Amino acid sequence: MKKIFLIILLLLSLPLFSFGQEKKKAVYFYAETCSHCKKVDEYFLANGIYDKYDIKKIEASGATEKQLLNEYFDVFGDVRTEDRGYPAIFFDDKKLVGDVSINSHFVSEMESAQGADFSTPESVRKSLEEKRNLELVQVTQAKSQKISVPIPLLISAAFVDASNPCALAVLILLLATVMAAKGKNKALLAGLAFSLAIFTSYFLMGLGVYKAITVFSLPKFISLGVGILSIIIGLANLKDVFWYGKGFIMEVPLSWRPKMQEILKKVTSPLGALGAGFVVSLFLVPCSSGPYIVILGLMAEKMNMGKTLPLLVLYNFIFVLPMLIITLLMYFGSARMGKMEAWRQKNLCFLHAIAAGVMLFIGSYLIYNWI
Repeated sequence: MKKIFLIILLLLSLPLFSFGQEKKKAVYFYAETCSHCKKVDEYFLANGIYDKYDIKKIEASGATEKQLLNEYFDVFGDVRTEDRGYPAIFFDDKKLVGDVSINSHFVSEMESAQGADFSTPESVRKSLEEKRNLELVQVTQAKSQKISVPIPLLISAAFVDASNPCALAVLILLLATVMAAKGKNKALLAGLAFSLAIFTSYFLMGLGVYKAITVFSLPKFISLGVGILSIIIGLANLKDVFWYGKGFIMEVPLSWRPKMQEILKKVTSPLGALGAGFVVSLFLVPCSSGPYIVILGLMAEKMNMGKTLPLLVLYNFIFVLPMLIITLLMYFGSARMGKMEAWRQKNLCFLHAIAAGVMLFIGSYLIYNWI
């Protein structure tokens, strides 16, 4: 009974054994009159190649067979007309041409190949296209990792935004107004509420810009674009260092300032400061959105929403940090609004110089890495 069971088990396992031992396949072009082909044939016979592998031999001296051989060579696209000929052997998406190459490398190459089916020009073309597409994806991913959004770069851009003269001027005017009307305690709450409103407004605006870039599939050349934008912003700030007030300025436009000051002078409570913060944030966009857009562009190109949100929080916290510091200095009596405004006016060129240097560096960095 045991013998019968073993015989049945052996018979059932034979198909599996045969399938596991299926030979790898290759297509071999040769000619009877070719001396180099004879060397390959001798090598194959001496080393049992014909027994170990399933070799489809095609005598290629006829017109039809030569055309088929050329179709194989055409797919690879890297074989000159004068280098085409036999012996030539094809398997997977690989080729070996000439007796020296075949005899030296066929066994090692075949061992690493799948060789599940005989290669055809169409199967080779499809395999090579898949490999090229994969390589393109890998290169794109490598470039994406190479020019991701480094934290030092994000912090630098945020500090450029934070040190913008017009943003500081708005807060100083607000604190001075509220403190004169309601005292230091109300001014403290007003400063904190104003900072919260600016933070929230800019965070939401940043989120909107990020979504717009990703939804409309704009990030293809965003690294180059934001790099150029960064350099333009840097040059505009550099202009303000040497020719402040000439033409445009990288601050709130002069024509907007009376309206903005009118809004701020009406604020006498923390709740009013909160509302004013949202309104005034729109006035600040022209002078403080440049570095923000640069960083947002990089985020949209390199990062998903989950990674973007904490960096947006970090950026906007740095953006309002000077506002918080000025508010606290005012409350604890170590700074007066008049002196702070005088310091701001005196150091306008210095602040623009810092912004110019940082933005020019960021722009150069992005363009260099994109190239």
